[in-house]
Amino acid sequence: MKYQIKRIAVVCILLAAGFSIPVQGGGMKKIAQTGMKWLSIPIGARGSGLGGAFTAVANDAGAIFWNPAGLALAEGNRIFLNRTQWIADISVNAGALSFNTGRWGILAVSFEQVDWGTLHGTKRDPSPTGSGYVETGGFSPEDWAVGMGYAYRVSDKFMFGGHLRYVHENLGSAFEGSFDAPKTFTGEMNLAAFDLGTLYYTGFRDLRLAMSLQNFSQEDKYRAESFPLPLTFKFGAVMDILSLAMKQPDHTLTLALDALHPRDYSERLHFGTEYGFRNAVFLRAGYKTNYNEEDLSLGAGLKLKISGMAAGIDYAYVRFAHFDAVQMFSFDFQF
Repeated sequence: MKYQIKRIAVVCILLAAGFSIPVQGGGMKKIAQTGMKWLSIPIGARGSGLGGAFTAVANDAGAIFWNPAGLALAEGNRIFLNRTQWIADISVNAGALSFNTGRWGILAVSFEQVDWGTLHGTKRDPSPTGSGYVETGGFSPEDWAVGMGYAYRVSDKFMFGGHLRYVHENLGSAFEGSFDAPKTFTGEMNLAAFDLGTLYYTGFRDLRLAMSLQNFSQEDKYRAESFPLPLTFKFGAVMDILSLAMKQPDHTLTLALDALHPRDYSERLHFGTEYGFRNAVFLRAGYKTNYNEEDLSLGAGLKLKISGMAAGIDYAYVRFAHFDAVQMFSFDFQF
């Protein structure tokens, strides 16, 4: 009994520390310190419906985008597909495949691709009688990433995972220099990025704690100024609160919390809740703090079993203050 009380006390201290982070870091806002911000766009409707409080929740092939340690909880072999209609007509397509090797752990591969649409290029007009700029035509930036992940379940309580990605960005080419000495600048970059995660079952009901480090990379530069990727440290906790009162085999009510320490902004908190009925129908809601645009999110999910294969579909709605709401769909197949 004393041992269980100590464990609960430790968990409470960790959660309290997570809640205190925004208070300590709220005095200074770090901005414009990273590049390739598209890597911060969330991948997966379930996690987005939970307000991004997903570090300790993720348990399918899509976990590779949130906390690769969660891959160790993926049963069987999985295929994950996601489509996000982001703000300003930007769309993000992503997917992952995980393979359970048994005693050797979980292997996975991933891909992400951003469709920016057609943008209109301009350059400064040196003519004193001009409009100030000259149109250079349409162009479309190119951003994608491919990766490999691995997760291993050390014991019934502890698991870890990693995700190595090759990240590519091409912002297009532009003419610069004088007429006598023309040259073309190409805004292209290729980097290796690494994600690392852990997941721990405390032993108190189904309470889980998790940590992840995302987008760790070396710094690089387009011209003169170097910058890293959007490095983010996350701490997460999740628990089915109905397990505190009595066993409810047909019902679950999950509460999740994520505390974030991003490189390019002050600290943030994500809250999420998910109601599940017979592990088949799910309703979700989430809320984010310390964001200029995002706050409330809603979602729903459905799981089906067809001919020995399990299939799931998830939907999320994310509200923005000055943009149209974002909607995303995810599909998960277990075989």
